[in-house]
Parts: sequence; C-alpha cells; structure tokens
Amino acid sequence: MEKIDVGRQLYKSTALMPIKVFFLTICTVLFVNLYFQTYIDPDFIKWHRSGLKAVVDFHFFYPEQILSLILSTLIPTLYYSFYRGISFHENGMIVNRGLPYLNHMVPYNDIESYKIVHHKYLVSIKRKSNDEDLLFSIQDIDRAVAIFDQHDIKGDLSKAGFDGVTTTSKRLVMFYIVFAIVVTILQFSGFFIWVNQILFR
Repeated sequence: MEKIDVGRQLYKSTALMPIKVFFLTICTVLFVNLYFQTYIDPDFIKWHRSGLKAVVDFHFFYPEQILSLILSTLIPTLYYSFYRGISFHENGMIVNRGLPYLNHMVPYNDIESYKIVHHKYLVSIKRKSNDEDLLFSIQDIDRAVAIFDQHDIKGDLSKAGFDGVTTTSKRLVMFYIVFAIVVTILQFSGFFIWVNQILFR
C-alpha cells in the first residue's frame, strides 16, 4: 500500500474530559486499594511497620504488585487519556483505534461526507473508497467542521440522535469498568498476594 504524506498536524483531539476523569479515578482507586491491601500481606505484617513510607518501602522491596499495576493500569490510563485520539493534518486525518499499529489514515479526498451525530462530541464520516462509516468522539466539533469545510467535504449538521450507537469510547469505558471490578475483587480476595508469594518470594 502506498504511504500517504499527511502533512503538518492542524489539530489533535484526545479523550474527552469526562473520560479522562473516569480513567484517572479508576486508576487512583486501584492504587489506593493496593495501599490498604498491603496491610494484610503476611510479609508486610512481619515488618511490624505502618504508614505510607512503610508501604512504599515494602513495594520497593517486593516490586511485583506495584509494577504489574503500573503496566496494566497506569500506563494504559495515561495512553488512552492523553495520547490516543484523532489528529487532523493538512492532507488527511489519522484515527487511532486503540494501539499505535491500529492507526487508520483517511485522506480528505476519500471522505464523501460527515455528519454531526452529537452536537458536542460525536462525528461520523463516510468514505468514498469502501463506503465505510467511521464514528469517533472529538473535543472541538467546530474545529473539525472548519477543517472539513476547507476541503469542500459536504456535511450534515442536523445533529442526529445516537441512542444505541456503540463508539470506541463506550467500548473502552465498559472495558475499564469490567477490568476495575475484576482487579478490585482479586485484590480484596488476596489473590495477588498469594500469587506473588508463590512466584516471587
């Protein structure tokens, strides 16, 4: 496939603020939960210490739990909140569908039309080449519309309803909810402590 030069970046939209707050809240809750669960760890109890410094020292000495939480929660939270998104360039737009290798380049001359699905944060575009509809959330609808208009892409500004529409953001939020519930249950059950004692201590 021929690589297309997208040109200079004009505008980038990352996750919406409510989604950022949601992801960061879940991440914070899981780390706070790890803090309190440390007090029931048999190896921590043997230290006969308490307080934040004692917990930090313990996880420096036994870093498996904190490292696994950083890799599975903190890094994805920062990536999906502040890096992943939609970027508009001079010659086209790049839709990030999750991981970097799933980036999807759409030239402006391949966009037949766009539609404002929600007046604040949801846009749909229809491609000419494969009749594909791409639905994505965006922080500044007016900025996106201005870029589309500059490239003479016809648009529907009727703000159609989106009940029942499943966007990537919705799927991501659902995944985070399920993930947080599972991790919280495993933390409270002592499963992670048991696994770490068997494998690493």
